[in-house]
Amino acid sequence: MADEISFVSFVCSACSQELEAPRETIGQTVECPACGAHILVAPPAPAPAQQQSTQAQLDAMKSRTIRIELGDL
Repeated sequence: MADEISFVSFVCSACSQELEAPRETIGQTVECPACGAHILVAPPAPAPAQQQSTQAQLDAMKSRTIRIELGDL
């Protein structure tokens, strides 16, 4: 079975585009596919314990997110 790539979600500090990048790129600088800015892939912030996202909220976020693939680096 092939290894599944785990992604981290973050927001471009230049254009506020929601992005995803492979977890292994945390700490690396990547180019935002929306605006071209060079941004640092930061580790995810811990989620507050009392705030749970609904499936509808997660689906809505995924429809706005641009994924940065390893080949794009």
